[in-house]
Amino acid sequence: MKAIKLLAIAALFSTSSVYAATITTKVTSKLEWSEEGAYFSSSKGDISIYTVGISTKQFQSLNTIKKGDCVLITAGESKLEKYQGTISIMDFKSIKKVACK
Repeated sequence: MKAIKLLAIAALFSTSSVYAATITTKVTSKLEWSEEGAYFSSSKGDISIYTVGISTKQFQSLNTIKKGDCVLITAGESKLEKYQGTISIMDFKSIKKVACK
């Protein structure tokens, strides 16, 4: 019985990343902060990230991003869509610098 419960818990946590959306893009403007988010322009359009409640680690990784960096952003949304030229990320998970292609 314990094994079944552990399997169920493991399945629950493993499926959370299955639905995560990612985007790789080049930052083309300085990161700007507002009361509720971070904003920057990228090679794939403007990106708005809702930052209320993010962890210190998430904040620090986001705050290191500079114009010219290529980044991989992971979001909790299942799909990232552009609306009026802006990609809005409401469930920010992580951002990391990657090699530009």
